Amino acid sequence: MRKGKILDRRVYRPRQTLFHEGDQAWAAFLIESGEVEILRSAGDRHEVVLATVGAGELIGEMGLIDKCPRSATARSVGMTVVQVINEQNFSRLLANAEPGLVALLKVLLCRLRASNETVSAQSCLMAESRLVAERFDRDGDDEIRPTVN
Repeated sequence: MRKGKILDRRVYRPRQTLFHEGDQAWAAFLIESGEVEILRSAGDRHEVVLATVGAGELIGEMGLIDKCPRSATARSVGMTVVQVINEQNFSRLLANAEPGLVALLKVLLCRLRASNETVSAQSCLMAESRLVAERFDRDGDDEIRPTVN
């Protein structure tokens, strides 16, 4: 990144990962074009799509504000162009914000992280329930009977 330049343009191919859940945040991403899925792990080999975001959306900012690891993975849906703002430049922008606003953002981020955790846990339970239901055959009444193969 050149001195004085805040944003760095990057192009991602379809299904390319911008960042992984659990990683330390190093940048935020302003989506110029394309779409990005925000995913969270929910059990073994299961992912929950928390959101699909597009042009004009900012992602990856949570970890830069609250200094916590990434709460989700970001993966491009199709060809996606983003403007990357690194941690140092993002911190400079935050330093110019009102302290009360930054404190409010941190509270909201804490609530969002908790909400995302709940969604992931519920999705995992729903997947487990579907597996149980698939192993039992319902004949229309309220009684569940095991399927005999």
